[in-house]
Amino acid sequence: MTAHVVDDATLATISGKYFGAQMLVGLRVDLVSSLNTPQHGTAFASGSLLVERRGGGFEVQVDARSGADAGNATIAAGAADAADANASGAESVQVRGIGQIAQIAGDGNRLGNLTSIGFVDRVDASGFNGQSHSQASAGAMSARVTFLDGGARIAVDGPGASLQQRLDPGASGGIAQLGRIAGNGVDASNRMQLQIVTSAITPELSRQLGLQQALDSLRAVPR
Repeated sequence: MTAHVVDDATLATISGKYFGAQMLVGLRVDLVSSLNTPQHGTAFASGSLLVERRGGGFEVQVDARSGADAGNATIAAGAADAADANASGAESVQVRGIGQIAQIAGDGNRLGNLTSIGFVDRVDASGFNGQSHSQASAGAMSARVTFLDGGARIAVDGPGASLQQRLDPGASGGIAQLGRIAGNGVDASNRMQLQIVTSAITPELSRQLGLQQALDSLRAVPR
């Protein structure tokens, strides 16, 4: 078996055993990363992207939000010691497909990487603020989210902890969730949800497909 990378214009003209070339009508991507430290420091970044087919083109909506709180500026001795620990290398990993990486050095930490992909009839298109970039910082806590070049980046950082989410476009791209903790008592999470919107098959198309299958079956009848 061989595979060839083609562009969208070529894919739109492909025919075969499927329910119409225009069945894919939209895509929504939601990314959220959050970080909580034992000193009550918090940081979060969230981004949403919605692409919907409209006639012969597409309508795109974006939403980017972030926030940070330094918490208690007096870092406990245990956390300071843990900040000198090392858990590195995840940020340089190249991912094709879906990759989830966790690197943890310390005690009492929690880290979650979750990706969900679903096929739906419609998605909620409300609440988008039109921002493609957002960043916030307070003390050692920082968060940022950016949509650019057809992809998305999220980064949330704090003392001894770093979170990343990447959505890279193109044939060589992928989905990556990276978590790195070198501290104690850190609670962190990455969540990515993809909703692929497909159009419902119409009764007319259903009858057309049924008739086509019936005619195809006649080919086996002896003449």
